[in-house]
Amino acid sequence: MDIRYATLGYLLTDAEKSFIEDKLLKLSHLIEPDSVINIKIKEEKKGLYKIEISVAVQDVIIRVSKTDTKFYNCVEDTVLTLKEKINRYKDKSKEYFIGNRDWDEFSEERHEEMSDMEYRPIVKVKKYEDDTPIHPQEAIERMILLGHDSYLFKNIETGKYSMVYKREDGISFGLVEPS
Repeated sequence: MDIRYATLGYLLTDAEKSFIEDKLLKLSHLIEPDSVINIKIKEEKKGLYKIEISVAVQDVIIRVSKTDTKFYNCVEDTVLTLKEKINRYKDKSKEYFIGNRDWDEFSEERHEEMSDMEYRPIVKVKKYEDDTPIHPQEAIERMILLGHDSYLFKNIETGKYSMVYKREDGISFGLVEPS
């Protein structure tokens, strides 16, 4: 495993690095040996830590983010959630991600095994007919006018479908587009 750290407003000590690496070594049987694990650590406010871990498991990127007032608790919670997500992918979802089984069948199975509190089916499908390509700036304006956090559109620059979204800071925007 190749562990890469990025910190923002936080100075990571050797003891903290060692703690993180010890926790991640316990997941080595779930992660490919040549995998790259990216860890972002941010101190949002004095004493409030945000840790984000992302790792590629086969063709899927699994990302987990947690926030806590205690650094070591935050690391433990994040690694535990990462383990749960990797197991979920390996146990159930793998067949669906590689296209061997139908997603509708997967939804029915998940609905049967999960409580009503956890299962969130798609509640609304929106179809639209206006497929006119627009500029990303115009898509941002439309998103703001609608009061949404994201907006799907056909990009006039690339001819492909893209999505603009409002980033966590609430000020800047992001653009997601296929390569």
